[in-house]
Amino acid sequence: MENKSAVSALQEFCAKSKNIPPTYDYIDGEDGGYVCKVVLMEIEAYGNGRSKRDAKHLAAANILRKIRKLPGVESLLEECETNTVSDLCEELTNLNRDMLKELRDYCVRHEMPLPTIEIVQQSGTPNAPEFVACCSVASIIRYGKSDKKKDARQRAAIEMLAIIMNEADNGRTDKMQVVSTDGSNLDDAMEDLEAERRKKFNTYRELTEAGSVDNSGLRLCDRHNYFKNFYPALKEAAFEVIRSDDYVTTKDKTLSMLSALKIRPSIRTLESSSMEPLLCVELNCAFDVVFVALESKIYDQIIEYFSTMLI
Repeated sequence: MENKSAVSALQEFCAKSKNIPPTYDYIDGEDGGYVCKVVLMEIEAYGNGRSKRDAKHLAAANILRKIRKLPGVESLLEECETNTVSDLCEELTNLNRDMLKELRDYCVRHEMPLPTIEIVQQSGTPNAPEFVACCSVASIIRYGKSDKKKDARQRAAIEMLAIIMNEADNGRTDKMQVVSTDGSNLDDAMEDLEAERRKKFNTYRELTEAGSVDNSGLRLCDRHNYFKNFYPALKEAAFEVIRSDDYVTTKDKTLSMLSALKIRPSIRTLESSSMEPLLCVELNCAFDVVFVALESKIYDQIIEYFSTMLI
């Protein structure tokens, strides 16, 4: 439904389904903000914002996403807000909030790696510039585009917050949620959910440093999808380097390709009995990628690797 807020959509759903309208309660949040609790059909959801209006709208958006998962309500919600990431992004975009701070706060509360945000592309004209910001949380990457750097970062943060909130719905241990279950199984259920969440968001290095021996949550396709989902402009710049014959050495070509992808590698020499230096190249990105080979071969291997992984 076009130009309809989550609060209006929720109200319309109640009218269609002949339910009692939802109740909204407010409590003071952190840093002078507000937290809104909405209850409908014994379902609870929360939203936080700088004003009561912001908190109310986000709470309504969150409960609509939960309601859609109930059986038999699909037809009633055809013209209402859905539980898709794009809808939540639109809802967040309409709220006057610092989404960078909210994303960092969300990651801290849920013990996720802190987000990193940087401007990765600048194009357009002086009168009509266009900036692209890249936001990453562990292996997840999202982009934001705007004519202002600040807004591009905000939009990237909104995209990221929406996707991790959506992903975490089925595996989060949010203290604000009320769980009704058998007390004897509650601890085991929470441990299972927490373990699953960590598999989704932590990199291999973080898992191993934490002492984990079960890394089954990391698959080869995850690594491929990580590079495959790089912003198209960055991938195109990398392929331009790969196809170019203007580079004197393979090393120069490799470093230029990685620079186009905004990847800053660490290169060091390892102890070896070989007369030729044995190099270790580590890519400082969300997924741990390490190349070890003789100096005459390693850069060709890296170029070949990205020629496959970026497709």
